Amino acid sequence: MQKVFHTRQFMAGNSPAVRIPVSMAFPKQTKLVVIREGNRIIVEPEVTSLASLPAQFAALRPLHTGERLEFVEAERA
Repeated sequence: MQKVFHTRQFMAGNSPAVRIPVSMAFPKQTKLVVIREGNRIIVEPEVTSLASLPAQFAALRPLHTGERLEFVEAERA
């Protein structure tokens, strides 16, 4: 089922903007991609791929201490 909502464009600072109802919104902090196809503007969640993996690892680098925890093997019965 397709939901339809009518709105108007307005200015938010120097940028054109539109309001969407909460029922149509993506979860907070969702990265979005905006695509223009002729007279249509499509907003969709960004799809992550393996190509983004190196950037994700680089973002984690400041959190890595460089130390490795020692593995302690449990005694088997």
